[in-house]
Amino acid sequence: MPTCASTHSWFNGEIVEREAGAPSVASVSFHLGTGVFDGLMAYWNQDHYYLHCAEEHLLRFKAGAQRMGLQFRWTVSEMLTAIEELLDREARTTQYIRPIAYRRAPELWVTGSQDREADVSIFSVVAPRDISDSLNCQLSPVERVSSRALPQHTKVSGAYVNSFMARRCAELAGFHDGIMLDREGRLAEASAANVFLIRKGCLITPPANPDVFPGITRTVVQQLAGDLGIPVSEQDVRPSDLPGIDGAFLCSTLMEIRPLAKIDDRDLPTAEDAAYTAILRSFRSLVHQ
Repeated sequence: MPTCASTHSWFNGEIVEREAGAPSVASVSFHLGTGVFDGLMAYWNQDHYYLHCAEEHLLRFKAGAQRMGLQFRWTVSEMLTAIEELLDREARTTQYIRPIAYRRAPELWVTGSQDREADVSIFSVVAPRDISDSLNCQLSPVERVSSRALPQHTKVSGAYVNSFMARRCAELAGFHDGIMLDREGRLAEASAANVFLIRKGCLITPPANPDVFPGITRTVVQQLAGDLGIPVSEQDVRPSDLPGIDGAFLCSTLMEIRPLAKIDDRDLPTAEDAAYTAILRSFRSLVHQ
């Protein structure tokens, strides 16, 4: 897991010491979890950075903030420039970039601040590279929170309590992560990653319905599979369907693509599966630009 945070951050248009944009202890975003964030990778490739799907991430970030009433004036182009300026100050190594919009000022009311401009910070952490160790997952007893309760297509800070609980429950049970089911008992996603199953050389993934986050890496995997001639099917999956699978993997921006060696007590030889290894090679070729 990334541990080394950048010494500086970009805060409302300026490069400052990282904590200069810290919210007040009375910030409504701190108390109610109403911040909105995103994450993207800056891959260091010998002599330059490759920003993976940067525009897609920043467009999603800005749209999500607006949906939560966090209006700000910074354009995607300006935020891209900010990221480049920030990276110039940090060690030349692969970085995970975190933009976040929030209410910094002291204000405890549930509503009433939507007409005032939000604060925006961008910082980075050193990220692991080419992590490929297999993971063990449980079918989580923590249910995926419903989109009827919280928006699931936006990275709202408070919604990630659901992810925290699923990951913590899995770790306490001796697993790396938990795959949550939705209110209908269908596979939704892991704590912070989309899930793909492999059956007879084909990929199966839950549809991007309102309860499943439409991950950018998920889309990249589907595109790579198409280029490789690997069929991809979006369909509902229930626990009773798992005995018929040959492998499974998780994918997200920070996790990249990680094979599963086990779901509950079922062993999966995913790391040796031909479809998985082909997609992994293509993904690494893509980001090693």
